Amino acid sequence: MPPRLQRGGRVPHFHVTDTSAARVAYDEAIWQRDHLLLVSLGDDDGDPFAAIARDLQGRASDIAALEARLVVTRDPIAGVPRPGAVVADRWGEVFAVIDEAGSTDADDLIEWIRWVQMKCPECEGEAY
Repeated sequence: MPPRLQRGGRVPHFHVTDTSAARVAYDEAIWQRDHLLLVSLGDDDGDPFAAIARDLQGRASDIAALEARLVVTRDPIAGVPRPGAVVADRWGEVFAVIDEAGSTDADDLIEWIRWVQMKCPECEGEAY
C-alpha cells in the first residue's frame, strides 16, 4: 500500500470513473489547469462522505467559480484515504487530507478551495 498523502505532498496522476460514470484523467483534464477537490467514497452505501459529496455536487457552480474541479469517485487512488477528501492546488500540491467525515463538511471543503485560490506565490517567497 502506498503511503498516505500528506499536506505539502503531490497528488498522483490518476484515471478514475466518477460517480456520474464519466472518465476523469487528472493529468489531462485538471493538473496545471484547475485546483482539485477530490472526494473518495468507500464501497458502502452508508459512507459518511456520501452526504458531503452530494452537497458538493449541488454546489458545483460555486466550486467552478473558484477555478476548481470536483471529482467524486469510488475508485481507489494511491495514497488517498477511502473514504476521504483531498484538496490540492492546480500544480498538485496537497493542502488538506481528510479521512473523518465528522471533522469536515461541504462548507469546510469549499473554504479550503477558496483559501488555495487566494494563496499567492509572492506571499510565500516563491516569486523570482
